[in-house]
Amino acid sequence: MTADDRTLVMYGDGARDAARRMMPKPPDACFAPVGAAALRAAVKDGLEQVVLVAGVAEQVAFLDDPGALESITLDMDGGAALAAEVAGAATPRDAYELWEAAGKLGPCGRELCRRTAGELERLAAEAAGSAVSPVAAQVVLVDAAGERMVGMFGRMAR
Repeated sequence: MTADDRTLVMYGDGARDAARRMMPKPPDACFAPVGAAALRAAVKDGLEQVVLVAGVAEQVAFLDDPGALESITLDMDGGAALAAEVAGAATPRDAYELWEAAGKLGPCGRELCRRTAGELERLAAEAAGSAVSPVAAQVVLVDAAGERMVGMFGRMAR
């Protein structure tokens, strides 16, 4: 078994092809749509690395925190006015567009990826029944078309 076989590549809506281009070595069996169930099953099978390639909506769903995007905006020096706009955005994609228009997509996108990676590692630790995650998580934020990488964060190993 190779390291590529112990990698789970989860992809968001419309991002499968981008995930495949970014991760050409793992076999097709290592690719799965975004979901905590896929992560839990892979941890039980000896997963060492998880890579998530997804848009803002899928990442926010993992965070399970309605104020996450507003918090990220404030933490990345977006200011109170932008944070209020982001908090009032109808969808995560609308918040993404607000970040982009304000020139904050880079730092906010990376912070979203960092928080999502942390949550993936927390879920993996929970699935393993451990206080420490057995996997290293990498997260890539892609644009709405699922084609262009706009942010990333990750660890190569735990």
